[in-house]
Amino acid sequence: MDSIKASSGRAAPRTREDLDAMFARVMASGPHRVFGLAIDRWEAGESHLFFHAEETAFDPRGEVHGGVLSLLLEPAAMVALAPMLPADHYAVTVAIQVQFLRPVRPRARVELVGKVRKAGRTMAFCEAQAFDDGRLCVSAAITKSVFRME
Repeated sequence: MDSIKASSGRAAPRTREDLDAMFARVMASGPHRVFGLAIDRWEAGESHLFFHAEETAFDPRGEVHGGVLSLLLEPAAMVALAPMLPADHYAVTVAIQVQFLRPVRPRARVELVGKVRKAGRTMAFCEAQAFDDGRLCVSAAITKSVFRME
C-alpha cells in the first residue's frame, strides 16, 4: 500500500528510526505498559503486537477483560498505519467497533494483528484482531482521522 501523499503531492515518510522511537513512546504509555504490550514486528500496512494476559488484565471472574482487549487492539492499528503517513501527519481513532468471538485464556500469549484496509488523505480504515494460540478471539474495525500536525 502506498503512503498517503502530503498536500504538496510529495510524501515525506518517517524514517525507520523515527517510527521505532514513536512506537517505543506508544508502548511506554501508561495503559500499554501496565499490560506489557510489545511489538513483535511491523511493516507499512501491517503490525504484529503481543501481550501476556496476566492478572492485571482479568475481570472480577478471572477472565481476560474485553475492555483490555479493545484498548490493546487500537495501537495495533496505529502501528500498521503510521509507516504509511507522511512525517508531518498523525492519526487518531474516531470510531471502533469490536466483536468478541470467544474468550482469551488467562495467562495466554495474545497476538494482536493490525492491518490497514484503506488509507486516504483524511481517513484510514483499519482492522485489528486478537489471537490466542492461533484462534481468532476478537476482531475490531477501527476508523482513524488523518491530519497534518501543526
